[in-house]
Amino acid sequence: MNIGKLDRYVGVYSRSTSQDAFGSINVSGSASLIDNAWVRKIHKKSDMGSQGGSNMINENTFEFVARYNTTLWKAGYYFLISQDTNKYWIRGVEEIGRKEGMRIFVEMEKSRS
Repeated sequence: MNIGKLDRYVGVYSRSTSQDAFGSINVSGSASLIDNAWVRKIHKKSDMGSQGGSNMINENTFEFVARYNTTLWKAGYYFLISQDTNKYWIRGVEEIGRKEGMRIFVEMEKSRS
């Protein structure tokens, strides 16, 4: 893994969660900073998806690559890129090589500011 290509500085946050008697997970409004890290954004081909029946929207998908860290990159956490207003929710991770790096699959949430 070429560490010099990690060009975006991010802050990784976790949300407080609790589980009720029925097994549903409730997310509270508070978020806490876990750590900061460097990542590289990889663009993939765009996809067409449907939203609300027959409406078609263009979904640009991408993933991130970062140094290997099993405690920082967990599904359910999110990160913010400095100088960016979007929130990137981590949906899954994959190990690259033998602890060489992590491929992070995200879902982007646009900010309403």
